[in-house]
Amino acid sequence: MSTQSTQSTRPSRAVLVRRRALALLVLAALVTGLVLLGQVVVRAVGPMVGGGGTDTPGRAAPPTPEPLGPPRDCGVGALELTVVPTDTEFTVDEAVELQVTMRHVGARPCLVDGSDAGRPVLVRAGEEVVWSSAHCATGERPLLMSRGDEVSATVRWDRRRSVEGCAPDQPEVAPGTFTAVAVVAGVDELTSAPVTFTVLDPTPPPAPTPTEPATSGEPPAPTEPAAPTQEQGTGEQVPPAAPETSGEPAAPPAGPQT
Repeated sequence: MSTQSTQSTRPSRAVLVRRRALALLVLAALVTGLVLLGQVVVRAVGPMVGGGGTDTPGRAAPPTPEPLGPPRDCGVGALELTVVPTDTEFTVDEAVELQVTMRHVGARPCLVDGSDAGRPVLVRAGEEVVWSSAHCATGERPLLMSRGDEVSATVRWDRRRSVEGCAPDQPEVAPGTFTAVAVVAGVDELTSAPVTFTVLDPTPPPAPTPTEPATSGEPPAPTEPAAPTQEQGTGEQVPPAAPETSGEPAAPPAGPQT
C-alpha cells in the first residue's frame, strides 16, 4: 500500500516539461527586461554625462564622410616636391645630377605622372629656361599615391640646351650659376623651392716664366789694346786717337814741318 501511494504523488513527464518551459520563459523575460532597462538608463544618463545631445548649440556636428569614388589627379596641397643637387659646384667635364623627391601630403589618394614628362625638372640661367627634362622624355609613369608615400629619382643634365621635340646637337651652356626647380605638368602652382648650383670655368694654364740666358760660368775673354801707329817722318809711335763723339770727322794728322 505505501509503494502505490508514493508513485501516485510523483508528477508526470508532461508536467515536468511544462514547468521547464515556463522557467525558460520567465528567465528570457527577465533578461529582456534587464536589457531594455539598461538602454533606458543609458539614454537617460547619456546627455548628462556628455553635456547634451548633438543638437546642443555651439557644438559642431561630425563631418559627413566623402564618398571615395575613383581617384582624382593630384592638385595643389596634395604633393610636396624637393630638388637637391648632389653638389653645389660642378666642372665642365662632369654631368650635373639632381635628386628629385615627390611626397604625398594630402588627405586622400590621388593620381600623378611620375615620369620626367609629368614631373619635369627645369634649369634656368637667370630668367631663361635652358634645359627641361620633359623635352626628351618618353612614356608615362602613373602613380597612385596615398598620404606618406614618397618617390625619388635622379635627373642628369649634360650642360647642353634642350628644345621642344628633342632636336639633337644642341650647344653647351656657358659655365655660371644656375637655378633648378621641379614642377607637375598642368599644375603651375605645384612647384618645388628653387635651388642653385655653379658650373665652374676651366682652370687657366699657368703663365710661362721668362727664361734667362744660359751662362757657361767662364769669364769673358780680355780684349787686346790697339797697336800703336808710327807717324810718318818722325819715327815716334803715336797712340791711336780716340774717336770723337761730336759727330764731326776727325782732322787729318799734320805733316812734317819744312
